[in-house]
Amino acid sequence: MLEIKTKTWWLQQTQVPENLISKLPKGVMVIKAIKPTRSFYLFLYTEVGRHFQWYNRLMLPHSELEEILQDPMNEFFVLYINGVPGGFAELDIHSDYSTEVVYFGLTPDFTGKGLGTSFMRYIIRHAWQRNISKLWLHTCNLDHPSALNFYIKNGFEIYDEAVIDQPVPDAGSDPYNKLPW
Repeated sequence: MLEIKTKTWWLQQTQVPENLISKLPKGVMVIKAIKPTRSFYLFLYTEVGRHFQWYNRLMLPHSELEEILQDPMNEFFVLYINGVPGGFAELDIHSDYSTEVVYFGLTPDFTGKGLGTSFMRYIIRHAWQRNISKLWLHTCNLDHPSALNFYIKNGFEIYDEAVIDQPVPDAGSDPYNKLPW
């Protein structure tokens, strides 16, 4: 396994941000996927993350990913545009009254069309419906070039940053080369 240095930022909200009003556009809906199948989850994960070197879930053993998908403390939301899956969000509800946005993103076909803000605000509103003290996430310089500013514009503040070693597979074991699509 290779490692590359990545600049990583941890961001948080410690209270519900003001001005969260953002209606989903016509033809757009968010549906909670309850215990999604592994194949559906990996389809969304790879469609959203392929261009940003998202490897972590692809390198998990089957049983570990199944545990995540079946865990009632994890929530999965799918953004649909005219019936087509266009993005997803994954939340991990921690026992310390915080919620992590583990993954958030749109597929390349729907990126840059103004859908990310309404989807993120939907996720933020949903997360704050619980009695939590913090909503948090992390992003890095491998993610979409606008990701950090996007999160800040949606009410998150940087609370830590570091350069970390991000594991990536070597060319011969790249999981994206082994996918059936």
